[in-house]
Amino acid sequence: MSNQISPKAAQQLLRAIEQDYTLAQSLKSVLQEEKSILEKRQYTAHSALLARKTQLLMELDQADNARRQAMADMGLQLDKEGFDLFVKQVPPTWQERFQSGWEKLADTMNACARLNKVNGKILAHAQNSMEHLMSIIKGTANQVSVYQANGRRNLSASHRMLATA
Repeated sequence: MSNQISPKAAQQLLRAIEQDYTLAQSLKSVLQEEKSILEKRQYTAHSALLARKTQLLMELDQADNARRQAMADMGLQLDKEGFDLFVKQVPPTWQERFQSGWEKLADTMNACARLNKVNGKILAHAQNSMEHLMSIIKGTANQVSVYQANGRRNLSASHRMLATA
């Protein structure tokens, strides 16, 4: 190893990467479960899941800070370039293990980001649908048309039972 990077510091970074990966895998599972719950519109189960998701995100943030600190302690940049420089300084027998761990972590975090984006879209759609339904019930929807018994469209809310009740 180079003078700058000790075996102890390298092992500390590897443990931090492995911890990040383990937490990211857990988060990915929770996000997949969240997607399933949202698709089934099981909103009461979603509330309970949010607590687990929040806890995992806090733990992941702490693990990320530990990994960043380990890199900073070795005088490395806190990004992929810094990590690549680090990998070049460790013995060849260790390089594959570090590179593999980093790539697994990056892939899992990217999967989490994609799942989170999908879940956000599902939630936004559900919220928009609920708001639209509520505006129809309240009779405040813009240009809501209702077909009357004679087949004609009526754009006024005053003829609907829910709006006048």
